[in-house]
Amino acid sequence: MTKREKESNEILSQIYNLVLNPDINTYERTPLLNAKNRLEKNEYFPRVMKDLEFDLRPYAIKSKLSSSVAKFYMSASTAGKFDRELGRGLAATSITFGSIL
Repeated sequence: MTKREKESNEILSQIYNLVLNPDINTYERTPLLNAKNRLEKNEYFPRVMKDLEFDLRPYAIKSKLSSSVAKFYMSASTAGKFDRELGRGLAATSITFGSIL
């Protein structure tokens, strides 16, 4: 099992536990269920996490997340960040080094 698969399974387990938690709100449960279903279908992990972060961000900004979802949000908001940064770095390579071919 690769590092990404382990991370995905761990996040999926955390999401599953949050969905079952009776203390979370419907507006939290809906994006969590969506992310859970997408991860179970093996969709691209960084994209699913980015979408989940995007869906929960307005509630995080307004401090309307339940404590358990807030903890998850803080840890999950950095998941998949490497892939976004890698894309940015590859795009900047031609700017930095110019066309060497």
